[in-house]
Amino acid sequence: MSQVIILLFVFVAQTSFANFKSAQRDFVGKKYKKAAAKFFQIMNYPKSTQEKLKSEWGLAQSLQKLGFYYSASKYYSVIVRRGASQRNAYFRKAFEELGEINSIINLGEAHIVQLLKTKVNPARIPGVARGFYFHYQGVNSFRNGNYKLAQSAFQKVPSSSPYHVKSLFFLGILANMEKLYGRAISYFMKVKSSSDSEWLQEVATLNIARVHYEARRYRQALRYYAEIPRESDNWLQALFEGSWAFFLMKKYNHTLGNIHTFTSPFFHNRFYPEIYVLQAITFLNLCRYDEVKSSINKFKDRYTPAFKDLRKLINRYRSDHAKFFRLIKKYREGSLKGYRNAHVVVDSLSRRDIYKEALMTVRFSTRELERLENASQLWLRSGLIDDLKSFLVKKRSVSMSSAGAKLLEGARESVEYLTELYNQTRFIKAELLLGRVDKLRSLLKVSTAEKKANFIGGMREIARKSELEFWPFEGEYWEDELGGYVYDIVSSCKK
Repeated sequence: MSQVIILLFVFVAQTSFANFKSAQRDFVGKKYKKAAAKFFQIMNYPKSTQEKLKSEWGLAQSLQKLGFYYSASKYYSVIVRRGASQRNAYFRKAFEELGEINSIINLGEAHIVQLLKTKVNPARIPGVARGFYFHYQGVNSFRNGNYKLAQSAFQKVPSSSPYHVKSLFFLGILANMEKLYGRAISYFMKVKSSSDSEWLQEVATLNIARVHYEARRYRQALRYYAEIPRESDNWLQALFEGSWAFFLMKKYNHTLGNIHTFTSPFFHNRFYPEIYVLQAITFLNLCRYDEVKSSINKFKDRYTPAFKDLRKLINRYRSDHAKFFRLIKKYREGSLKGYRNAHVVVDSLSRRDIYKEALMTVRFSTRELERLENASQLWLRSGLIDDLKSFLVKKRSVSMSSAGAKLLEGARESVEYLTELYNQTRFIKAELLLGRVDKLRSLLKVSTAEKKANFIGGMREIARKSELEFWPFEGEYWEDELGGYVYDIVSSCKK
């Protein structure tokens, strides 16, 4: 009993030394570790409500100065969720700091969605934070299918905000959904010319191509697809979509040439099952029926085992989303041994933005947890370390669980996609066996957009003065040739 009394006396004595003026002096003197410990103590044992609020702000500022961005966001978020009022003097400043932190390390969608649940008069949002607030209000509305509210929010993002370009990108998507093609391209062009991010520039270019494709301007679409650099992770997607553009232009040898790249060992683990269906219907239009059957069989040989493993994977992790996230992480680290046949889908999931963003949250949370291990004894004695550890562990867990749930849904969508493609191949094969080739071709007939288009070498246009050399494919793939294949097959259709 006497030991308990002594320990309690020591703790009370320690807190009594943590007066607000002392904490402020440490902060001004850039002794942020000491200041953080003192602010935390005062926050838990304040002399007044005002002192508690000031200490809360001081703690967040101290942690931010030390580079504990996620830890600082915990206390800034508490201030913001309290709402805008005369009593909450730090509301505007806290919102600004959260926007700043998010631009550095990305707070994570789950964290931001919680912030947006706070009922706030938009007029009370400070100027610096308006971009952050309205952009994520738009993103949240977009995710929930409320497109009018999303559009309104994105349009309110100031042009001076670092979130302006990202909002223009979403406005481009919304315009395209309304089939306002000219407006959509205008938005994407602005993103392409004003963004400092190469990735955002590429995705904007990809979307310009898609808008032209949707408007049946296939020649223009191919020009923009061709701008995606070969070393980019977007290049294969551009090549795939360009293959359909060639098909709709009746450039079947170019379609087959692009598809040939996908069969190389370089892309063995990339999930593009539709190429076999496209290959089959391309051969169908050339009346090459044996090749049609061969394409269908290749699809089944490659994706039937993947389909089975994928269903096992979904059944096993349906109730443990965080564990499913960790499985994808293991794959990216090269240590996933099981579910070999499903790796092609796991690879696809690991390239999604939701995985990349969650992984960033996990890494930053883990990094701050590791830094806490070397924090001062003052933080340990004050209880600050335990408070921060609890927050960071929960943040990491919520991020993995939230992303894992969405990625698992993506896996289910992949099963549905494979099922749909499998049904298409069965339909094509059945009609072939029944001799209904004319019926099949009539179902696939699409008007050609521009008959004078002249393309070769993947998606690159031929310069009229170019000297071309054709080398036959001899069974070996060379990396610098990928995307440059063109078939030389003559149609077997009777005139």
